[in-house]
Amino acid sequence: MILTSETAENINDSLFLMINAPAHASSLLLTLGNICASWLIFIFPLSLLVYWFSFKPENQRVAMQALTAGIVALCVNMVIGYFFPHPRPFMVPIGHTFLSHAADASFPSDHMTLACAITFSLLFSRKIQAGLSLLLLSLFIAWGRIYMGVHFPADMLGSITVALLCCWGVKKAENRLEPLFAHLYRLNNSLFGHLRINREKS
Repeated sequence: MILTSETAENINDSLFLMINAPAHASSLLLTLGNICASWLIFIFPLSLLVYWFSFKPENQRVAMQALTAGIVALCVNMVIGYFFPHPRPFMVPIGHTFLSHAADASFPSDHMTLACAITFSLLFSRKIQAGLSLLLLSLFIAWGRIYMGVHFPADMLGSITVALLCCWGVKKAENRLEPLFAHLYRLNNSLFGHLRINREKS
């Protein structure tokens, strides 16, 4: 059986309607959906700050790789959205929307892409416990974005694919990125070296 674009869209729409909030959703679920869709994403850059300001070279390298992968992945999203724009559910329209959002391209999801780029970077760097924890949060973000009506399930699959490929590419290019990382190390030490010294003294 050949999966046509029309069939894929129908599957995408059906999955969306299964996850999307009903017209009279409970306030509790809508609050949870809003938290997952809008606020969980901030945990991901905060986790990189924790790694960076540990002042451990290994952790700082992980943070820089994750940040690089995230930036590259978001740039890829911009290209995809420009050349292959896909409407958001409320632009079709289909389902119910409970979150204000600009009427721009939905595929892939920037929230999910950034979350997965950081998550996969940690997993590739063998930060398994932290990576799995963020992976769970990523799934909640995906659910929240669909539940609140601003993304389709296919947007999430696209985000996972983009993030995975970009993380793999950054990991493969690690040696070529070494001069950039070394420069950032020196810049960090000149700006925040006193924090590291105070921590070592304490």
